[in-house]
Amino acid sequence: MKIDGDRREFCEATEFVANPPHPSTDHARTSEIKLSINQIKDRRYVTAALMLVMTLASMEMTVTSTAMPTIIGDLHGLEHYSWVASLYLLTSTVSMPLYGRLADKFGRKYVIIAAISIFTGASMLASTSQCMMQLILFRGLQGLGAGGIMPVVLTILSDIFTLKERASVQGLFSVIWGTAAMGGPALGAILVNTLGWRSVFYVNLPLGLLGLAVLIWKYHEHEEPHPTDLDLPGVFSLAIACAAILAMVTRLGIDGSSWMTPSLLGVAIVAIIYFIRHERQAPHPIMPASLLFRRAIGPALAGSFLLGLGYLCIDVYVPLYVQGGRGGGATAAASAITPVVLTWSIANAFAAPLLIRWGFRKTSLVSSILIALGMTGLLVSSMLAVPHWVLTMTLSITGLGLGPASLCFLLAPQEAVSWQQRGNITSSVMFFRTIGGAVGVGLLGALFNLLIASDFARLQRLGIKPSEVFSPELHSKLSPELLASGQHAIVNALTWVFAVMLFFSLVQIAVATLMPAFKPQHEIKRSEEFEAA
Repeated sequence: MKIDGDRREFCEATEFVANPPHPSTDHARTSEIKLSINQIKDRRYVTAALMLVMTLASMEMTVTSTAMPTIIGDLHGLEHYSWVASLYLLTSTVSMPLYGRLADKFGRKYVIIAAISIFTGASMLASTSQCMMQLILFRGLQGLGAGGIMPVVLTILSDIFTLKERASVQGLFSVIWGTAAMGGPALGAILVNTLGWRSVFYVNLPLGLLGLAVLIWKYHEHEEPHPTDLDLPGVFSLAIACAAILAMVTRLGIDGSSWMTPSLLGVAIVAIIYFIRHERQAPHPIMPASLLFRRAIGPALAGSFLLGLGYLCIDVYVPLYVQGGRGGGATAAASAITPVVLTWSIANAFAAPLLIRWGFRKTSLVSSILIALGMTGLLVSSMLAVPHWVLTMTLSITGLGLGPASLCFLLAPQEAVSWQQRGNITSSVMFFRTIGGAVGVGLLGALFNLLIASDFARLQRLGIKPSEVFSPELHSKLSPELLASGQHAIVNALTWVFAVMLFFSLVQIAVATLMPAFKPQHEIKRSEEFEAA
């Protein structure tokens, strides 16, 4: 079989052997796949179960956030409000690399079962919370389960579908993820108003148990277990570094005289130094340098970091701009953000044929350019005070780029490694995306606080609280001049924030040029292999 230039370039970049396998190897692989999932019908059951599990994970944050005001009114503890979400994010993030290694060592089935069980069990515990501290603890336990759901689900998809099929299937999963995330607030409101806030945690139980039952029944794997250790020192040092970084970025720009921020920075630096030194010497590191420097992996991880930074910053700072800078309400803020998720999902559904035709490099490059165009429009919108519909259309362009880019940054690393490393590399992609978002929000939040500090101090000397500028319901308490002054200060600060977001999107374009140009034109459809078997 002749291999074209794009395929050869990818093989060389990822240290693959470009020679095609012997026909007997193809037959063995076909038999192995037949053993892994006996019939096409079984694979469909498994895919449906994974969709349920994906819905479970994507809907959790938005459903719970809708119920939080009611929960605070019942359990009190407003001062601990931020920790309910922060601890969930922290535990889910730092556990991702460990889940990836566990999935490679013990197999995907046992690990996904454990993750779903922890998640649903913690959900039931959260529903019984009698105080905010209990809720925070159980949400942290939920995060430990959630950290394994997304990466292991994506790893299983990479096992049971070829690259060509997976591009389409994961586009469908992206649509489901976006729909579930958008429907979460409405579902949360209905549950709170009809059954009470504890019911928002019950909704995880039927989805989780159904998905769990189908996976136990229909998903079987017969791959060789990974013979290496878990590299627990590497896992724990990385977890400590991430915990310190996430805690630190949430404090940036707040109480600059506190000793906590420099202390957390010191802990993060020490943990990172230890992690790097340990990984160089460890026989089986959790993040091998040999993988990170591959052309199909290093740029994809960097791109995932920048992608997470851009998306989460849009999700945080655009509503701040709409409500604080333009005087809109929560509905206006939601109407500006929703098209991003919607076009992301739609674009991902159509990204598969583009990926097959263009390859990783061109697809990720075009997508990154669309993201940069959207960020440029966002910056111009803040500078010129354009109509709301123009802002919405601009952000829709960003969503069109986010979908295919996220697909490329996930599929390229998965194709560059063997089965025994696929769980590790998939969890690494999700890890870098989450860390990028958390770090970006923290850094840009510090920039915003720094730029707005003097203006808000001036307004406070006049007896005006910042909340009166951000809340449309309180605008009547302010004179038109003071309200305009406060909104102008917010817009000026956020204009610089959007400029930094544009800069990072331009960096993502540069990263996309480093992606391999592999086109998956020569792979046999695994569904055809099933039928042939």
